[in-house]
Amino acid sequence: MGILSRDQALAVARSILERSEADETEVILQSAEERFVRFAGSGPTQNGDRHRHQVSIRARVHCADGIREARATCDGIGDQQTSGALARAFELAQLAPPDSALGKLEGAYAGMRELGSEVLDLATLEHSFEDKAARVRQALALSKEAKLEPAGLMHTGGESLTIVNSAGREVHDGRTRASLSLTASVPGFDGGAGIAEATTERVAQLNPEEVFRRAIEKALMTSNARAIDPGQYTVLLEPIAVSSFLLFASYLGFGAQEVQEESSFLCGRIGQQLFPEALNVHDDANNAVLRNYAFDMEGTRKQRVPLIQNGVLQPPVTDADWARRLGVANTGHALAKPNTDGPKATDLVVAPGKHSAQELLAGIQRGLLITQFHYTNLIDPKDLLLTGMTRNGTFLVEGGEIVGAVKNLRYTESLVNALGNLSGIANEQEVAGALFDGVLITPAMRIENFRFTSSTDF
Repeated sequence: MGILSRDQALAVARSILERSEADETEVILQSAEERFVRFAGSGPTQNGDRHRHQVSIRARVHCADGIREARATCDGIGDQQTSGALARAFELAQLAPPDSALGKLEGAYAGMRELGSEVLDLATLEHSFEDKAARVRQALALSKEAKLEPAGLMHTGGESLTIVNSAGREVHDGRTRASLSLTASVPGFDGGAGIAEATTERVAQLNPEEVFRRAIEKALMTSNARAIDPGQYTVLLEPIAVSSFLLFASYLGFGAQEVQEESSFLCGRIGQQLFPEALNVHDDANNAVLRNYAFDMEGTRKQRVPLIQNGVLQPPVTDADWARRLGVANTGHALAKPNTDGPKATDLVVAPGKHSAQELLAGIQRGLLITQFHYTNLIDPKDLLLTGMTRNGTFLVEGGEIVGAVKNLRYTESLVNALGNLSGIANEQEVAGALFDGVLITPAMRIENFRFTSSTDF
């Protein structure tokens, strides 16, 4: 069975709801199908063709001291599987400690039934292994011609999300995704590597030739890399590098819970002109580049929320609980409850600037072009002090031109300080991501005095 339609998914969720013994119940149904191929110089190394339905049930029991709640999940939508998850959720809820701060589940709202879309791109869902093989052969041929070793991934698929609760809330939405990446490496230890990637809503929007060209050109530029001293440099961060850096704000800074717990970089800074006026960041699931679900994991309509407006930090995103506690609007940024994390900004969009990336590069007298960061880790959440390594293409820039590759560097820099030293934003946005950490939409960024703390011999 493929992705469930709206009517099919709502029927399954309602049937589970009808069987619940809890005082309040919420059912989340996720339905997905995907195909992917990983490849290297020898050809495909792994492939997968997966279809799955996952049900997650939140049961709530009212008591004199508040509300007890718990969640249980199962794979599959059969009566035996869902009845087992329903029973576990109810049993666990009866044993959970009561929470007097919890409010009741929220119900229907205007426009709820029209929210979201059932439009899933069939060409993306039906993109076969034969179709993917053609692209793998193309990547291998181009890499071989350039005397490079390839490694990459092509993925296509789609999923739907359905949420129904006992208060009358019913929402459904679907999305498709296609992605392609290539890392091209110089054989042996004679050079480095180059990377390029793309993520789109429909497979027809992918431009494989452009992805392969960018990765190969980067790799060919990395030969004869030289070591340079660590220190402060003007850097041009390409979108992949920006994503590794800025995504930490997505799940560690822009939520109301982190602010209240005083673990966010927003603390004491909301309303301050902390960054240049050119910087505008918002959370927008309905953006024009890569649409996400129209509602959060409580079924609340997601709002477009400014996070940094003309360089000024704005209030954090909320969910139902935190909106009620703070007496503010619910922006629709809940994760599945119960959880210990609070609301998250999961659809970051950085507004484009006025200059091309090449123009930003031309303005660097001496600095670095950074393709990617990896192994980025958090040191201090209050300033979002991060550390990580450059990867897959680090280049010295002098007089506005790339003069050669350099060996990788470790950076230790805070997001607050880096964005405060922002000196330029490119005018073209890209979908960019970091391993296991999601994606965002961002242009390249030029930053002054970016701090590198040590060098490497590779």
